Amino acid sequence: MLRQFCKYNNWANSLLLNTLVTHSDVLPESCIKLFSHIVNAQIIWLCRINGVQPQVTVWELHEIEACSLLLNVSSNELSELDYPETAESPIIKYANSTGDFYETSVADILLHIFNHGTYHRAQIAKEMKINNLKPINTDYIQFIRLQ
Repeated sequence: MLRQFCKYNNWANSLLLNTLVTHSDVLPESCIKLFSHIVNAQIIWLCRINGVQPQVTVWELHEIEACSLLLNVSSNELSELDYPETAESPIIKYANSTGDFYETSVADILLHIFNHGTYHRAQIAKEMKINNLKPINTDYIQFIRLQ
């Protein structure tokens, strides 16, 4: 199921990116800020899983072109992971952005990444609607219907 959520997450983020690019001339900065955050969070969590220091911060703002490059890298890396069963998922030790230390299973981290993206894509859809832009449907069921 995690692998399926990864495919959905990558599909939804790519679809949203294309929409943001299409409307880049009238897009509110709040949409880019939230999309940057989605991409940054994916990278940060992947770095934690891989035991390396991330080169981005959680709320770092990127231009849409940089978002596209970072999304491509993080989506590919998410797709190439070995997806563990929850019961046998490795535990990752890490410090969060405020310096607090935690231990979390890779399976729970992956589920968080996918859920986190859904949450912020909904915020972007709301921002688009408020700014008279038609949001796209990135619901999971829409992804399934297109398979």
